[in-house]
Amino acid sequence: MSGYTHVITYDGGVLVSEIGGGRDISTFSNPLHNFNGDDQWSLGLAPIPPGKKYSEMLKAGELSTQYLQAAGVPDTLTVEIRKPGGQQWGVDSVRYTVGHPHSGAEPLDVSIQLAHGVKMISRAQVFAADETAELFFAYYRTGDIPDGYELQPIEGYRADGSAVDLSHTAVK
Repeated sequence: MSGYTHVITYDGGVLVSEIGGGRDISTFSNPLHNFNGDDQWSLGLAPIPPGKKYSEMLKAGELSTQYLQAAGVPDTLTVEIRKPGGQQWGVDSVRYTVGHPHSGAEPLDVSIQLAHGVKMISRAQVFAADETAELFFAYYRTGDIPDGYELQPIEGYRADGSAVDLSHTAVK
């Protein structure tokens, strides 16, 4: 057993670091506050399954099916979470855009620059670095984000790895 509990990925996997217990919020806050939208633009956090080592997962070609990720610049971030569920759509896990509660439909009028294009999100789905760091710290400690956020399905994944577009599905 390695003692590592999570993998942090920076900038789409350009840099990967394994971490164990005892980290504080600065583990997430510092990189989020340094995003520049160019060469520093994303942060991901995935649990390492019990009894596994990240190196073994890489060797076997296993990708994490659960994670939290953020991209953008410090005052305009998008946050996504992938977690088990989605049987109502015929999938085993779902990737969602995280948002703040709001009423009614909102236009997708905020652009987030990603490495391979632009993602359009609504104002309710915009996060600043401090709140995003809190989400990452909660996920690191509990395996989920706190209650009170809306989840907009983006994509579902079947056991065979195939993906299902859920982008036109209602907010959860």
